[in-house]
Amino acid sequence: MSVKTATVARVGAQEVSLTNLDKVYWPEQGYAKRDLVDYYASMASYILPHLKDRPLSLVRYPEGIKSEGFYQKDAPSGMPAWVNLAPIMSKEKGSYINFILCQNVETLVWMANSGAIEVNPWLSRYRTLDNPDFAVFDIDPSEGTGWEDVKKVAKLVKSLLDEWKLEGYPKVSGATGLHIYVPILPKYSYKDVSKFVGLGASLIRGAFPDLVTLERKVKDRTGLVYIDYPQNARGQTISAVYGVRASNGAPVSMPVTWDELGEDSPVHTRSWNIKTALERARSVGDIFAPVLTSPQDIDHCLRLSPPG
Repeated sequence: MSVKTATVARVGAQEVSLTNLDKVYWPEQGYAKRDLVDYYASMASYILPHLKDRPLSLVRYPEGIKSEGFYQKDAPSGMPAWVNLAPIMSKEKGSYINFILCQNVETLVWMANSGAIEVNPWLSRYRTLDNPDFAVFDIDPSEGTGWEDVKKVAKLVKSLLDEWKLEGYPKVSGATGLHIYVPILPKYSYKDVSKFVGLGASLIRGAFPDLVTLERKVKDRTGLVYIDYPQNARGQTISAVYGVRASNGAPVSMPVTWDELGEDSPVHTRSWNIKTALERARSVGDIFAPVLTSPQDIDHCLRLSPPG
């Protein structure tokens, strides 16, 4: 679908009302809401399999990225009746939160039209809510470190996964870091998955204390690369693969190959944006598809003793 001037467009099986398409969302590039809606519509075949059945946390910027955005977990009132919901009890609120499920292109376009730039899915699906189907090594630079340091840590993660006979699939975050997904059988608890990633992160930190930190306090991470293993907790979300980021240039979180993380590779965490990501996806296909189709057993890792 290419969004032109229509205020109501036929998208998938529904008619979707499109509003304020000329509102500028990225002032420095002149990208408007139209570009965001067009991007998500065009990328639907790539992104939808990775969103399907997963509760979503949206980050909305209805006035563009220079305004103050806001997180939205609870579905807004007045939404179309055809949007699927996933009611989940919140212990903090003492009531249900109606998370959105993005099952089709019409919902994806509707979310974009609402100003949802960033789309953040759970690590588990609604029907297996307590059992994630991938673990994530979330690697972020701190003050005094950069992309080359992030790549060094990513290679250490890959070496450890190789030793454990597991496959990991990297994607650039579109911000400053890198995410490595390890597809797993949806039989493990979030506690188990956090333990698995925490063990790996601890082993790497123990071997390379001058490069890696697990310190939660930002002020104590200077000069080190942070592996955020607590990200693997129930209710935590992570930027969707092929999802847009609300920062200058409209970067996109894109899957990459391990070769593209090589020392001389020009690939960077912000290498693709809403104008170039579709061409990239068409060129290489969905190289993140194995995350959905190749679950792995991590029992042998959970039997290992943590370093101490």
